[in-house]
Amino acid sequence: MDLIGAVIPTFNRKSSLRKCLQCLKAQVQGETPWSLAIIAVVDGSSDGTLDMLEKEFPDVEVVRGDGSWWYTKSINEGVKRAQSLKCNFVLTLNDDLTFEPDYINTILGDQRASGKDSIVGSVSLSSGEPRLITFSGVEKITYLLKEYNYIPKFSRIRETEISGVKPSVVLSGRGILYPMDVFHRFGLYDEQLVQYSSETDYTYQASKNGFRVMISWNARVYEDVKLTSSGAVYNNPTARSLLKSFKNRHSINSLQKILYYSTKHRGRVGGFFITGVRVMGIIKNFVKVKVKSKA
Repeated sequence: MDLIGAVIPTFNRKSSLRKCLQCLKAQVQGETPWSLAIIAVVDGSSDGTLDMLEKEFPDVEVVRGDGSWWYTKSINEGVKRAQSLKCNFVLTLNDDLTFEPDYINTILGDQRASGKDSIVGSVSLSSGEPRLITFSGVEKITYLLKEYNYIPKFSRIRETEISGVKPSVVLSGRGILYPMDVFHRFGLYDEQLVQYSSETDYTYQASKNGFRVMISWNARVYEDVKLTSSGAVYNNPTARSLLKSFKNRHSINSLQKILYYSTKHRGRVGGFFITGVRVMGIIKNFVKVKVKSKA
């Protein structure tokens, strides 16, 4: 029987986490036997998350952080706990996700069909209506690290229109199923990427080193897009918030993060050039959003 370690980092999102855990508890096991070890990595929450877990979900494995772990270290500590529990797979989830009762059966089935070394990610959609694609998989990446998604982000979509499994050069952290052997071979996420891009970095390296990295359009997760970093351009931040986000190492727009990631994958000269291009692109998109919001 396969043991799947579902790792969920969380910080002060008690209500969202509860919904995610309820979805995991509602999973229906199919013909292929598997069991689930739920691992909540609570990084210094002060909103009653720990009390909620103790009272409502006493069988959940809790890993306690001190508030300085952020996303990447939280994932790594969760993976370590999954390793100590002898899990065969790790499923990384965000605490704001919901999904249907057949979700784990679906993603595990697609992973088996893709091959034992395959890493399979989930298609993600907005939790509200109309349904918007937030991640559909990446068909290719250019030298400038520009990602070409199968379906443009925030496109309206009917869920009945998408199905199947496709190669994806990188994956989003919202629902990735890893065989544990990946972590044995490549180690853990790069903690220099504190909050964003660590799962992109990891799956990009895996895809370049012989692992099949796939996106399942059958395994669907639903996310609350409003809970993303305040500096994210699609959340229509103020100019002041955008500028602050460049300086904030925990932000989606962190200059430190962009430079580190770009240099790691394209070298020093290429990394500096790509960082400049990326910053100009963020500013350009910011202006577009502002113009559209005033129209």
